[in-house]
Amino acid sequence: MRRFREYTKIFLPAGAFFCLVLVLCSGCTSVVQPPPVIVTPSPPAVKDGDGSWMEVPLTDLQGKGNFSIRSFAGKTVILQVVSDACPSCVSQLSREIGEIERIPGVQDKSITVVALDIDQPGDRGFIAKYHDQFNFSGYTARSPEGMTLQLLNNKGPFAVDTGSIPVILICPDGHEVLLPPGFKTTDALQTYRAKEC
Repeated sequence: MRRFREYTKIFLPAGAFFCLVLVLCSGCTSVVQPPPVIVTPSPPAVKDGDGSWMEVPLTDLQGKGNFSIRSFAGKTVILQVVSDACPSCVSQLSREIGEIERIPGVQDKSITVVALDIDQPGDRGFIAKYHDQFNFSGYTARSPEGMTLQLLNNKGPFAVDTGSIPVILICPDGHEVLLPPGFKTTDALQTYRAKEC
């Protein structure tokens, strides 16, 4: 037993020292591997001015049938992008729709108004939830996922950021303009129309 204690006094510290040297050496000699590269496919590029998003088939939520923005060629179209993803924006969006409805050309149907709901599939959506509040007389549709992406790529983030109250003006000649972010009065909308179209 005495001999065992003598060996323990010698070999235990020597073994611990040897294990410590192995651990330190293995850390110093290991090769650092770079993190793996994760490749995510990027959305197809849509050239600025590419109006392919206007060709996307839409279905009116009020039963007026199928249409596309391009189907109104030769007329001025005011496209209001809406969503209930921003609860604090709902009152501003419905107020903006009210301003659009007061434009004289909307009343006599020489201007077509479209409310495009970009809520996620499966969500009831802005138009379904708030239709009765603003008594909208124009066309209403849910944006297919690809169309929302095309708007984002074509017009930038403000086109699909409902907090910025996006309005896109499409002139009779097909020229399209994303109006500046923020609330726009009836007078401002008429000024933009006169200037751009």
